[in-house]
Amino acid sequence: MVNSISESRPLCAALAAFAALTFAALLTACGADAPTPTPRPTPTAAPTATPTPIPATTPTAAPTATPTPKLSDREALVILYNATGGPNWTDNTNWLSDKPIGAWRGVTTDDNGRVTSLALYDNELSGEIPAELSSLSGLISLSLDGNELSGAIPAELGNLSNLIYLHLNSNELSGEIPAELGSLSNLRELALDSNRLSGEIPAELGNLSELEGLEISDNRLIGCVPASLRSVPDNDFDQLGLPFC
Repeated sequence: MVNSISESRPLCAALAAFAALTFAALLTACGADAPTPTPRPTPTAAPTATPTPIPATTPTAAPTATPTPKLSDREALVILYNATGGPNWTDNTNWLSDKPIGAWRGVTTDDNGRVTSLALYDNELSGEIPAELSSLSGLISLSLDGNELSGAIPAELGNLSNLIYLHLNSNELSGEIPAELGSLSNLRELALDSNRLSGEIPAELGNLSELEGLEISDNRLIGCVPASLRSVPDNDFDQLGLPFC
């Protein structure tokens, strides 16, 4: 029985081959194409995510203060005198006189008679700082510290492009630090400590690339210290109790 099965296997294989050839011949004779295997779909590659670029940190541009009407240096000083209780100053020698303004107490002028320095510290000035001081375009140093000045710091002081020293500390100034002060590109010293200033420290102060000294403690400032001010060598940040941004 085993031998019969073994002997029949070649015959079955031959018949199967003959059947396949006959079927193919019939298809060809009838003009039919042999079935084409269905191609497998090519896997679609997953799209590669494009990394989102991290924007570079750029300095915050300081707003431009509204310019005040053009005044002579003498006119601007007269306005300051009247606005800050000039008759009650500790020393007001020659103020409002006909003498050259360079002879007025605390005023220094250049060869052209333009005011370059105004030093009226510890002189019992009171009232508000007039915006008209911004007309003193040749001013290099403004020292009004140690007085009783109140009100806001005029944003117009940001127009004093030649200013190197600005000392307004130890007064009763209030309001926010004007962002316009960030336009004072030549400023080396900014002292605003011991006032009643409030709000956040403007990021625009980080534009002051020449700044060597910054004192803003003993106020009512909130928020954080702009990281761009870390490089100021002489500062009082440790007295603020505020973190860096």
